[in-house]
Parts: sequence; C-alpha cells; structure tokens
Amino acid sequence: MGDFDFIIIGGGPTGSTSAIFLRRKGHKVLVLEREKFPRQHVGESLLPFCYPLFEELGILEELKKRFPRKPGARFSNHDGTKSSTWCFRNIIQDDSYLSFHVVRADFDKLLLDKAAAEGATVIEEFKVEKVNLEAEDFVEATGNYKGETVTYRGKFLIDASGQDTFLARRLGDKTQIKELDRIAFLTHWKGAKYTQGIDVGLLQICILPQEKSGWFGIQPVAKDRVSVGLIISRKYLKEQKEKLRKAGHENDWQMQLYLQEVRSTPLTAEILSDAEIAQPLIAVSDFSYYANKTFGHNFAMLGDSGKFLDAMFASGVYLGMNSSKMFAEALDILMRQGKEAGMKAMSEKKKHIDGAYDLVEKFINIYYDPAGFNLAEMSSTSESGYKGFETAFSLVHYLLAGDFFNNYEKYSGFLDMLKNPKQFARWKNLVVDRPNVHEKTCGTTFDEIFGSIDDRLVEETSINGKKLQQLQGE
Repeated sequence: MGDFDFIIIGGGPTGSTSAIFLRRKGHKVLVLEREKFPRQHVGESLLPFCYPLFEELGILEELKKRFPRKPGARFSNHDGTKSSTWCFRNIIQDDSYLSFHVVRADFDKLLLDKAAAEGATVIEEFKVEKVNLEAEDFVEATGNYKGETVTYRGKFLIDASGQDTFLARRLGDKTQIKELDRIAFLTHWKGAKYTQGIDVGLLQICILPQEKSGWFGIQPVAKDRVSVGLIISRKYLKEQKEKLRKAGHENDWQMQLYLQEVRSTPLTAEILSDAEIAQPLIAVSDFSYYANKTFGHNFAMLGDSGKFLDAMFASGVYLGMNSSKMFAEALDILMRQGKEAGMKAMSEKKKHIDGAYDLVEKFINIYYDPAGFNLAEMSSTSESGYKGFETAFSLVHYLLAGDFFNNYEKYSGFLDMLKNPKQFARWKNLVVDRPNVHEKTCGTTFDEIFGSIDDRLVEETSINGKKLQQLQGE
C-alpha cells in the first residue's frame, strides 16, 4: 500500500473533511476508523454556516434528499411560559438559511464514503493503539485490524478521533473545563407529536431549572423520528444517580434518569406522551475539555479531539469541519514548502480557529450564567444598535447561525458588553424589557421541511433495529 502523506485517526465529519480537502490538493491520505459505519453519534443539528461547506464538498443535494431542513431555533423556559424563536432568514437572504437536522449515522457515512470516492484510503474497524511521533521525517500509527497488529507510516498525523481524544490522552494534555462539567444523554423516538415547532423544523432548546444547570435539545431527524438530547450538570446527575440506585435501579439508572427528566418537563412530556424509543440511549460523560498543544511539525488535533465545549449551540460539527478545511491549506504549504513555512501557516490558521472556539465558549458561559441573558425571554425581532455594527439581535442571530470564524473579535466585544452588569442592565432596559412579539414559527411548512425524504433511510442506518421501549414502560 505504500507510505502516506497524511494518516488520519477517525472517520467522522472532521476526519472525512480533512481527507477530502487534502486529497483535492493531491496528497496521499489514509483514514483509520475504529468503528464500522454507519454508527450513531451525538450532534445532529447543523448550522447554516455549514451550507457552503456542503456545496464545496459535493454532498448538498444528497443532504436535501435525506434530511429535514432547519429554519431556526426556539428557546423556551422549563414550564413553557416564555419562549423566543430565532429565524435564520432574518440575517441570511439565500437558500442557506435552511440548514439541516441529520441522523449522524447516515451523515457521517455519507462523508466517509465521499472521502473514499475522492481517493482517500479508508480502513474501518481499525483500532489505533499507539503512534510514533519521535522520528524527524515520518510518523507511524500501529493498531489492531481483524486480530492482527498492523503499522502504517506517513509524513503527518491528524487526530480526528473526536471525544476519544486519542493524542491528548496519550500525551497527558487533556484538561477538563470545570465550568462546563455536564453529562449528555441522547436517543431517538418514534410516534412523537409533531407540535411546538417540530412540524416546521425548529430546533427546540428547553432550558431546565437552575439546579439542573442544563437543557433538552429536541429536533426532527425524519418524518417519524425525533431526537431528544438531555444535558445536565454532573452535580445534579450524582444526586439523582444515588436516589435511583437506592430505588432499585442499579443497572438501568441512566435510562431511568433520562425518562424521569422527560416526564417532569412539560414540553417533552407532551411531545413524547405516546412515543416510543427507537434506538439505544447514548451517554457522553467526558463532556468539556481542551488540549494545550494541538499541533506540531508532524501532528495536529482537529475538531473535538483538541477541544469540546458544549452542544448548546450545535457548533461542534461546523467547528470541526471548517477547521479541517482551513488547516488543510496550511498542511498543503507544509508539504510543499517545508517545515518553517508550514509551521507559520498552521500558526496563522490556529489563531483564527482558537478565536472561533473562544467566542463559542464565551457565548456558552454567558448562557449558563444565572445573571446573564436568557434567550427564552428575548424576542428575536427586537432591535437595538450596537456601535453601528448591525443590531444587537442581529449579532445573536449570526452567532446562532454559526458565524464564528469571520468576525469573532466584534462578536466577542458584544458578549463582553453583556457580561458587564451596568452595560447589560442598560441594554436590557432598552431591548429585552420592551414590548415584543414572539414568533411561533419561521414561516415554513411541513412539506418545505420534510419534502420527499424517505424514513427507510433512517431505519437502515439505525443501531441494529433494537427493541423499542415505550415512555410509559420501565
């Protein structure tokens, strides 16, 4: 098979995107993926700013055939008394205002197959166990493939292993973000009620009471499949875990905790009252973290392998894919012009990537701050000028749509204003407390959102047709 220019660990969206853009630049690429695709994953609601990437990658038309569209996001409080709807059409005037909700099993396989079609060598069910980064002129990845130990050699290693954080763990460079210490649970439901905006494609974020420090994320991923993710603080989880174990749920406390929160939240209780679970529950516990050194002359950590924040604003897939595209340009310079030029190019790209991640982190921290602004209590149609740059709510719209890389310094200044108590109070009096009209939809119809998508595609890529579990059941 010969040596490679790039060895990529992980075939998710970040790894596949890296492979595609590096192949288009003429490099020899190997992707080593631990699982056999399709495999389910979290992170199913995609941002409008992904749209140009999908066009460039050549998968946009296929996405339109397979997945529901996403025109905006609605934030509501726990008891449903307050809500606001943020429609991407308010800031985006072309077709990209309609983003997508995807089944990650299908979406990820589509991207990995595209990488293979572009000429990357893709090996699934290859578990990388160790790497050699010590040599000056090559890297090696060694792992288990069908019971045999196999080693591949390349010039540069890309860790796109996601939350497995392959390199960060082995280099001892993985640090938890204590302020974002949360746990995520996710599964799909059949037979849900298509109300509360699900029928018109909205991502629903239901903010839970303060002691839980979390939220539900609800989105349609097919005509009869709703994804419902629960995010709660680790502190609250520990308290509930102890109670559930004492109540006899030693082995199934995770599912019982998830169902408990579904039943006790009016929005999810209503939507899922007659629904049944359609796949096994996914739990993600190692939730928010970062690595200090994410690249060197022969390696890079891209996407979730180097940093993961929070799923609140559905930013992870876009951050990983766009970072991969940007870094591919620097890696091409490294291969063609040498180490000095390559390190300079990688440093420049990394500055913009870090700026995007820092902006998202700031937005998330303000969101979780009890004294900060509550998106459920704001109207997306309110307007207040902010230093001549669009309007205050246009800025929030752009952040929710995914404009992290282009104007992160301007947005960061706006968020700093929201963190200043005096400035925030003045802004709140001018904007948030003024009478407003809360939109209920973004003007889309069921047919526009779901079109001719075939739910059989979802069934084919679900986890092994597991037995369905009813909400009312144990």
